[in-house]
Amino acid sequence: MTGEAAPLSGARMEAPTVQGVAPAAPEVRAARLRAAAAAGRVAELTALLAQGTPVDGPDSEGETALMKAVQAHSLAATAVLRRHGASLDLKNRAGVSARDMAAAMGDADLNRALGLVP
Repeated sequence: MTGEAAPLSGARMEAPTVQGVAPAAPEVRAARLRAAAAAGRVAELTALLAQGTPVDGPDSEGETALMKAVQAHSLAATAVLRRHGASLDLKNRAGVSARDMAAAMGDADLNRALGLVP
């Protein structure tokens, strides 16, 4: 050996995961959170929130994960996001909040999932 460090054998260190979701930059995690909310993927939502993903991170239109979940009528996703402190009153660029969206739908089950009615 000539004193040089031997190259790695191609092994790659993987980033640790929380329930199968690899860590990423905050804006990437926020985008994943919104996509998971829109698709009702509760396990992914929970994992992303456990990694510290901001629950109210908006997209370019000002839409939050809670807004996406309400639009998708995903009761489980809305409940998880509300338990993690998602705001009902943030407004998107159109001036509409998740509360406004839910009110327009008039769905008692959705309103219950959001904690708006007992």
